[in-house]
Amino acid sequence: MDATQRRTIGLAAYAIALVLFVFFFGRAFWEWASWNEKNGTLDFGLVKFSSRPPFPSDARSVLVGLVMPIVLVAFGRILGRGRAD
Repeated sequence: MDATQRRTIGLAAYAIALVLFVFFFGRAFWEWASWNEKNGTLDFGLVKFSSRPPFPSDARSVLVGLVMPIVLVAFGRILGRGRAD
């Protein structure tokens, strides 16, 4: 495998990692982080009802949205550099 092919596969791994991160973790995290307490909470004095979305900590979000992109980026870096001659 020559350098151009290794670089192409490395960039493809980066792109796939970015897409997985955005769709499975980043979007849910952004909804959680950008939630506005004033617009999404019913406050009755002693009781407060919140409509804040849950933090994306389910197995799919963590594995597909965080772990797989890290593995893919590492794979892309290793493959993109090639052999140390």
